[in-house]
Amino acid sequence: MGIVSRACWWLHGLKERIYYGWFVAVAAAGAEFGNAASAIAILTVFVNPMTDEFGWSRTQISGATSVGAIFGAALAPFTGRLVDRFGSRLILAVGGLALAASCFYLAAAQTLVGFYIAFSIARTADQGMIKIGTLPVVAKWFQVYRGRAMAMVSFIGLLGVIVMAPVVHMVIEAWGWRVAWVMLGSIMILIGVLPSVLIVRRQPEDMGLTIDGITAAPSPDGVLDLNEDNPTGGGTDQTWSLRLVIRTPTFWLILVSLFVISIANAGVVLHLIPHLTEQGLSEGSAVGAISVFSASAAAATLLLGILTERVSPRLMMLLGYMLAASAMFVLINADTILEAYLFAVIQGAAAGGINVLAPILLASYYGRWVLGSIYGIVRSAQVVGFATGTLLSGIVYDATGSYRNAFESFLVIAVASSTLMLLARRPTLMTTRPG
Repeated sequence: MGIVSRACWWLHGLKERIYYGWFVAVAAAGAEFGNAASAIAILTVFVNPMTDEFGWSRTQISGATSVGAIFGAALAPFTGRLVDRFGSRLILAVGGLALAASCFYLAAAQTLVGFYIAFSIARTADQGMIKIGTLPVVAKWFQVYRGRAMAMVSFIGLLGVIVMAPVVHMVIEAWGWRVAWVMLGSIMILIGVLPSVLIVRRQPEDMGLTIDGITAAPSPDGVLDLNEDNPTGGGTDQTWSLRLVIRTPTFWLILVSLFVISIANAGVVLHLIPHLTEQGLSEGSAVGAISVFSASAAAATLLLGILTERVSPRLMMLLGYMLAASAMFVLINADTILEAYLFAVIQGAAAGGINVLAPILLASYYGRWVLGSIYGIVRSAQVVGFATGTLLSGIVYDATGSYRNAFESFLVIAVASSTLMLLARRPTLMTTRPG
């Protein structure tokens, strides 16, 4: 028996022993890891070498991120519908290839216009395709273990940013920034595009399987009884249509609350380093706060995602919103490294938790059948919130010479969004007509 035959035989045996949804989750995680190429934290590493070579301003480079985010927000609702109808495989493959092609073009970039086109495409693929294709498809394969599966995918995505930032820096130091872009594009193809094409399928029913690989949900014994919206509570998977979803007040409460909290979260992070340095901290300490923020977000993503299997996702979201408000309070008065890092821990936990909890909450309320469509709309609102927050912080600083008024406003915003989430209780499905 040849090596290839042995490998195929081994993989077939493994598939028989392990629920196929976990393979889908691993493929989605690979797409999220490769998607680090489009992250702002990765672009930051390229800023100095590219501006040194071309003489571009920081404002000119940062503008490409906003353009891509706008296009991604516009595309997300449409790709969400495609995920529900045809699955995520094509969306992830096309999005990954677009991202990889953008990286390869950036490696050969000579003009600002070319940079804008390429990175805007990368950000559009990120927000409008890859983010919409990963978590919803995992939610379609899991119910009992939905929390841990989606947490794993989000955690790997954050890990990609944490790992690739220093790797990109080392590659730039050794071989230059053009080689670093080629590396990022190659990684996306190898661990993002190929696994998505070969492994990802729309839902278990398409392969003759049942959700979670079992014939019925297990007894919820041992699940804490504070979970009226826990995805495992009762083991139900109601069939909502998109039309019915958008008629529920709960959907709009969730959407508006996520839009509002996204303004606060993004409005702080992009301007964190200049704010802390103006407060008297060294630039090295300020950069360290970003690292602490990323690590805290990764840890919270994994922990809170798993906890949703036992505790209400809505209550966990409410906790995340209150953590964001607490973080704003700490930041307003932070002028020591200890206070800066305390903010980073709290804000990282809030931001990371909210990102993974949002699709889990939507799936627990509305089921998995139109989750792609719902998440596409909600993600679009979040992206608009991200862009609004960063812009507001800049405007306030330019007008007053300080970020304090902006951060105080974000504190109020975070509390207001908590109130909206408190009101967003489980909706009742009045009809069982499929969408």
